[in-house]
Amino acid sequence: MDQNRIFSETVYQVEVGKIKNGDRTGKSNEYLILDTVNTDKHTIGNEKTPKKNGMQAMVVAEIKDKYKGYDKDDLKKQAGYPKSVIKKDLTIAYAGTKSWQDWKTNIREVGFEDKHDNGAFQSALAYADTIEKTYSVKDGYTISTTGHSLGGAQAIYVAVLKGYYGFTYAAAGPGLSEKQLKNYEGQIINLYDTSDIVTSGWLTGGKGQLPFHSFEIDNAGWKNYGHDLNQFNLDKNGNYIDKYGDIVIYSDQHGGIALEQTLLAQQIIKNKAMIRQMETYGEKNQWEKDRISQLKEENKWLQLQISAFSKLVTWRKRFTASSGGLSTNEQIYLDDQQALMIVKHAASVFDQAMEQVLVIYQRGIRDLEQLWADGLAMVRRQTPLLSQNEMLDALREVGCTKQTIVDEPTQEIREKIFKIKQLSAEFSTLAKEIEAKINELVQRDRDLARQLF
Repeated sequence: MDQNRIFSETVYQVEVGKIKNGDRTGKSNEYLILDTVNTDKHTIGNEKTPKKNGMQAMVVAEIKDKYKGYDKDDLKKQAGYPKSVIKKDLTIAYAGTKSWQDWKTNIREVGFEDKHDNGAFQSALAYADTIEKTYSVKDGYTISTTGHSLGGAQAIYVAVLKGYYGFTYAAAGPGLSEKQLKNYEGQIINLYDTSDIVTSGWLTGGKGQLPFHSFEIDNAGWKNYGHDLNQFNLDKNGNYIDKYGDIVIYSDQHGGIALEQTLLAQQIIKNKAMIRQMETYGEKNQWEKDRISQLKEENKWLQLQISAFSKLVTWRKRFTASSGGLSTNEQIYLDDQQALMIVKHAASVFDQAMEQVLVIYQRGIRDLEQLWADGLAMVRRQTPLLSQNEMLDALREVGCTKQTIVDEPTQEIREKIFKIKQLSAEFSTLAKEIEAKINELVQRDRDLARQLF
């Protein structure tokens, strides 16, 4: 997952010519740079002259395991280089704002949503078209996009129009139409710092113009007004964490995001923020104490759901290893009943956790209604000379109404319930998929079947 951040940082070097085709990047130099472009100097496709719109990008792919120890010269000597030495998942990384030309792009193409033919966004799209001609889908290649800031906006723009997946950092708004977004069936993930002036909307309104999964991380410090790539931190398992050490974005351990676990984690992070806020201010009344206990209990059960999801994802990866085949040669000896028992146990834990969370949410709705009723009764005792309407008007003057105390928080809880039920359906589908895979593998792999029976 973090390889995208490294790509988004490395691509800034294209403008100054510090990286070239054949160079390597990544935490362990395990990725090969296949191509670079700088529209201030280079043409794309059939262009006769450079468009000079400040668009820079590069294409990378992971080197096959057998070649990762080769140096640059030895790698180039391999027959069919570079296609023969890389895996088939490519990433196009787009550079963000560095020059005055980039700021003109920010203002015109992002701020005013004017994606003109000679602009950087059209060049970003044309570059993807060119790369696809060399590394085509029909030959088994897949392409995703990444980028930071303006580069993130271009990455999203290209991903939506080409049907790619995208993973961006502090992206500005891509300025896509509702029709374009409606037809998109991929996945966009955008990470940004809570204090980021770009994604938050001060300059280009990125947060408001990103109708995808846009996750905020409360990082330590405030580098470049919250817009710095280097402030995103990982734990030992490759998950993005905030300044408190809490996991905000879960890695799937295979270079991508574990979306279901991450969505559950978002609620945990919100709950912890509320707890910290309430615990900061001195003495607590009973309602506040009960609310803190409720949030902690909710987080406990949400964390159990995350653990159950993680177990199933691990099993799915294991069952689909080696293109779905298992054999004695791989030393994978699975008893089908044991595997099914593990899956069913994870499902049981998840269901129990979901039921407990739903109980907490439903109790929360009842508590809000009781809080309003108790509050009205207390105010009535303190203001015996006021009529009912006069009392409600006085409360309204200080922002205390049934809508603010009961209706709006209740709607938020109902949205939580809807989300948790959606995730439950996804979990159930995943569990059934794994059970079916176990049975399929037993039938397909005679070696395994002999081991089991």
